[in-house]
Amino acid sequence: MDFENKTNHTDITFIGSGISSSFTILHFLDRLKTKSIHKKISITIIDKYPEFYTGIPYGVRSGFSVLLITSLKNFLPEPELGKFIKWLNINKEWLLEEFRSDGGILSAEWLSKHADKLKNNEWEDLFIPRRFFGCYIDQKTKKYIEEAEEKGSIVVDYVNTEVIDIDKTDTMYSLSLNNDHKLISKKVILSVGSLPTVHLWKKEDFITDDNLIFVNNPYKPCLKEVLAKLDTFLEDQPEKEVNALIVGANASGLEMLYKLNDHGNIKSKINKFTLLSTQGLSPDSIVDEEGKKKYLPKNLLSLADHQSLTAKQIADATYKDLDLADEIHLGAASTVDIISKAFGSLLKKLDQGELKKFACLYGNDIGRRQRCAGYHYSKTIEALKEENRFDHIAGRFIDIKKNSDDMYSLEYLDTRSGTNRISKDSVQIVFNCIGSTNLTASDIPQLLKNTIEKKLCIPNESKIGFDVNESLEASDNLHIVGPLLAGNIFEGKAVWHVEHCGRIIWLSNVLSDKIYDFFSQSK
Repeated sequence: MDFENKTNHTDITFIGSGISSSFTILHFLDRLKTKSIHKKISITIIDKYPEFYTGIPYGVRSGFSVLLITSLKNFLPEPELGKFIKWLNINKEWLLEEFRSDGGILSAEWLSKHADKLKNNEWEDLFIPRRFFGCYIDQKTKKYIEEAEEKGSIVVDYVNTEVIDIDKTDTMYSLSLNNDHKLISKKVILSVGSLPTVHLWKKEDFITDDNLIFVNNPYKPCLKEVLAKLDTFLEDQPEKEVNALIVGANASGLEMLYKLNDHGNIKSKINKFTLLSTQGLSPDSIVDEEGKKKYLPKNLLSLADHQSLTAKQIADATYKDLDLADEIHLGAASTVDIISKAFGSLLKKLDQGELKKFACLYGNDIGRRQRCAGYHYSKTIEALKEENRFDHIAGRFIDIKKNSDDMYSLEYLDTRSGTNRISKDSVQIVFNCIGSTNLTASDIPQLLKNTIEKKLCIPNESKIGFDVNESLEASDNLHIVGPLLAGNIFEGKAVWHVEHCGRIIWLSNVLSDKIYDFFSQSK
């Protein structure tokens, strides 16, 4: 963007350019194809990272060899699934070559195992590299924008910087950028993705010592560079026994464990891998077909005849049915569909206030106990167990302690006993995969802090989302899209997890309609 006078004007500004922004743009341009607007719409897309359209999960920061946490058919709904598969069939040769080049031993196993399916274009049941989707959405968005610009429908500017403040002036918004420029915009779309990761230890993203490497952000600047630094660190530890700790057993934690084992040189130099999570349980991947047939969520089913319910009643019944599943050793992969369907059918018995409460207080909490993952992740854990190289501690991270011999140990709060403990094994490598902070924290990004202080965006009870209206507005013409929509109700549906691609597509479609209607009705 040409900032001649340090100020520029635009119709729509996207702050953040991940897939929520991409799908909003795609839907909006689809509407323009169907029926044009009387004026050319100016769009500005701002991102603090140089890569646009993909965000962290589907871009270069995650790399080319990280696999989806679900199968493709469960990742992407129709009709987008069919369009993506058609694109995969055309582009698979170079995609698979990039995957082969970026990956290691586990990636080679994946290619070998699925060679026939890949040859026959049978994609639906595969846990494909998620970068494939990033390449698809990047190409598609650029193509749509180029076609719309050629028709004179839109003009798009890209700004690679960070927005640090927003002010409302009458019917416009003034955006302050960290390069001392300002941007005036009619509509603002806040699409910054998930909240930042909590720094568990010290404040830096990457901390090194002679006997320790601590990674607070595995994707900064990108996973490939972080692994390269780790490889160099291990080269300097030839005679030492090296143990790796991953804090968090969520998708990111499993991903780190997978990549450490995909990298042959790194895996061979690590003696033991440990996960630390509150429950001490890894996401489940194996469906017990017999157990699934016999399992009934009796506590949830007992609420079916109630005319009205509270959010807490449904949540308590869900927790009890999850406990029953635990007692008979039936994992989340076997029960998630059954339990989700059972409590989902009860949500229609909640009034608006109780439905909102469920979205804010219970949805994500239940989800944490229903985590599933692909077999490629659980297989990595099983292989390490067979080699006596894996441990899973049920506890919460407290500190990394430096001992008298200059080695480090983990201090954690043991879940079962409620007491502080020190790990028996020393720790040389730590990956922080604990998850995101919340909107009440003091160290959230300055932009979010400022919008909250000015009451342009009001956090809801979930603490990870902003209250919005049916037009996804936190304030007039200031829209939210993506994960910060957690804790809201749209079209009668409670929303608590907006990292899911299907929900992103749905909600970005809702938003694009609102944007189109605004400009088509404006004089």
